[in-house]
Amino acid sequence: MNGMEFKNIFETLYPRDLAYDWDNVGLQIGTLNKDIDRILLSLDLTKAVVEEALKNDVQLIVVHHPLIFSPLKAIKTDSYQGNIIKTLIKNDITLYVAHTNFDVSNYGMNNILADMLGLTNTINLEDITESEGLGKVGDVPKSTMKEYIDHVKKVFDVPHARFIGDLNATVSKVAIAGGSGSSNIYNAKTKKADLYITGDLSYHHALNCESIKLNALDIGHNIEKHFMSQLKVLLQSKGVESTIIISGIDTNPYIFV
Repeated sequence: MNGMEFKNIFETLYPRDLAYDWDNVGLQIGTLNKDIDRILLSLDLTKAVVEEALKNDVQLIVVHHPLIFSPLKAIKTDSYQGNIIKTLIKNDITLYVAHTNFDVSNYGMNNILADMLGLTNTINLEDITESEGLGKVGDVPKSTMKEYIDHVKKVFDVPHARFIGDLNATVSKVAIAGGSGSSNIYNAKTKKADLYITGDLSYHHALNCESIKLNALDIGHNIEKHFMSQLKVLLQSKGVESTIIISGIDTNPYIFV
């Protein structure tokens, strides 16, 4: 299929105008006005992911986290970022980014994560439009905090998590925001979540959670990788005819020691 056909399907689901003003989404490198036979989905774009795309004869890479955030003043091909850009252009591989528009969309990241946890009666953690929003809050069967934390770790396949709060509490309402969710700490409290699940909570964010008596579980930024299998199925159901490959590269930079 032509890349412009892919763009029309994708941006119907994830309009670029849903993205935050500071974000950089959409086409970042190359052209979509060409035949696209093979698409690679990845959370991040690293050198290893580019090599994977070359090995699989991919014409389009779709990632969640942008390679280019700020305007470039120079492209130095001996730098890490510059070398990736050079390799993509040299091999006619297009890079397309869906970041905060993917987070906010009703077909996007936070819906996928909430569905994985089986949240019911969900509402947005933070309203962005009349119907879309960042993060989700929903009901779960009542359990102890320790039992629910074990459940979360199993669902997202994480060996460890950082917890702030009362381990003796019970859980029946959960809030989740993929990626770095520190900006929604107070929304999670206002929406009466028994537990707020997110990633990248700093020491000071943790103190804020403690001060407002919000139980929070930091399971890392990389759990967003689970979007890929769900997105593949959705795109195929909406008419994307190209072969869609889920990246097998683990881009998580952290190692537990």
